[in-house]
Amino acid sequence: MTDQTEFDRVLAEAARHAGSSLLAGSDLAGVGDPYFPVDGSDLFTLTHHALEVDFDVASGVLQGLARLEIAVSVDVPAIALDFGLPAREVVVDGSTVAPKALPGKLVVEPGTGFGAGRHHVEIAYAGSPGEVEIRGERSWLNTPLGALAAREPHAAAFWFPTNDHPSRKGTYDLTITVPRGFVAIAPGRLVEHSRTSQVDRFRWVTAEPVASYLYSLLIDRMRIELDTLDDGGLQWVSAYGDGVTEHAPMARASIETTPAVRAWLETLLGPYPFDAIGGVVTRMAGPHALETQTHPIYGDRFFGQSLDSYVVAHEMAHHWFGNSVSLSAWNDIWLSEGIATYLSWMWSEENDEGTTDELFGSFYQLRAADTDYWRVPPGDPSPAHLLSTQVYERGAMAAHVLRRSIGDDAFFNCLRTWCDAHRHHHGSLQQFLATVASAGGADVAALLRPWLFARRCPDPPPGVSARTHVEPPSLRFIRRTGDPQSQK
Repeated sequence: MTDQTEFDRVLAEAARHAGSSLLAGSDLAGVGDPYFPVDGSDLFTLTHHALEVDFDVASGVLQGLARLEIAVSVDVPAIALDFGLPAREVVVDGSTVAPKALPGKLVVEPGTGFGAGRHHVEIAYAGSPGEVEIRGERSWLNTPLGALAAREPHAAAFWFPTNDHPSRKGTYDLTITVPRGFVAIAPGRLVEHSRTSQVDRFRWVTAEPVASYLYSLLIDRMRIELDTLDDGGLQWVSAYGDGVTEHAPMARASIETTPAVRAWLETLLGPYPFDAIGGVVTRMAGPHALETQTHPIYGDRFFGQSLDSYVVAHEMAHHWFGNSVSLSAWNDIWLSEGIATYLSWMWSEENDEGTTDELFGSFYQLRAADTDYWRVPPGDPSPAHLLSTQVYERGAMAAHVLRRSIGDDAFFNCLRTWCDAHRHHHGSLQQFLATVASAGGADVAALLRPWLFARRCPDPPPGVSARTHVEPPSLRFIRRTGDPQSQK
């Protein structure tokens, strides 16, 4: 569902602010995503971000230098980066260019344009990301504990310039300086850490591309722990905020299930697709978790009463569904959240804490058929319900119906084929359904249509039972915590 009003408004603002007719072109305004049409750009590929960032916790001011490697396939007069902070200086291929700031965009327009090929763009900038608002959103959190930029669907453009759409991925090399005693954690491998009497400096490098919303930043007083797995081929990163005290034992026990979860997921989905792994627990994330690439960020409230390996299974499953294979568009969200939720159901079954059949029946019966719950379809939930409970729960129910209908062999063959064919790229729901049809030999579209797109309670198909008299432990946990993982 395209928000045409927003689309037209941004185009009009772009033309008014920059006084350039070329800004009236929709290509410059965004990729035309069905939910967030002005996000990103099709005019260029941002292959690599080299970022140098200095953040002062006391003032909330961030200073940055972004060195961006950009490729264009045809000559274009200008490009528009997603960015909310003011740029001090912009240099394109060695020549200074006057920046043009628009709402949530930074237009870079060299006198000779961008010729087809590769270009180097440097942007020096400074500001307070906690004060930035982009199209009604604020995604940088400043607290006395530190700072957090981890929010779906948007967080990156609040602190660095990028091509902000999940289908436009790039690699990162971040050097970040923070006051001494603070730890800064970002995706990838920690390759350097140095300290002076006043600051700590960290360098994080990703070898594989990252969707911009998954490039999170956490600054906290933390205990960071590094190790290696797989004979050094995989860096382990775990960290626990100093404020995580009461929940620390259960938090640690839960995060330490990550290697076992990863090994189990590999039997279903194929090799783990990254060179770092772990988990980070902070009070700043509250009741939320985000599948930050390589080491997810967890709010400590997940672990208040007991070990919770279900949320670990959910976030780790994203490393195949959502991270390595990202979304082609935001209305494909079921491919990320619905599948990850179903894999966490399977982890429950693996640990004898509720079978997938029991969980399907429990969630199916949790709400009456005539409630509003069933009016949000996980296959097209709308921007307002992008991360609603229905995307997770109804999404997992759809995956269960698919599995029971085509059989385990076809189902898991489909998952592995999908992850392998689209590794470090992106895919759409329609492409996934075509993969399933090829693997299962069934009319998948007709089978899944009521579970993904109906605005009513579907009837379970033959062979799928919605009757259960058991409340699995994993369901009790979800109900006790209010399904926090769906509140990203």
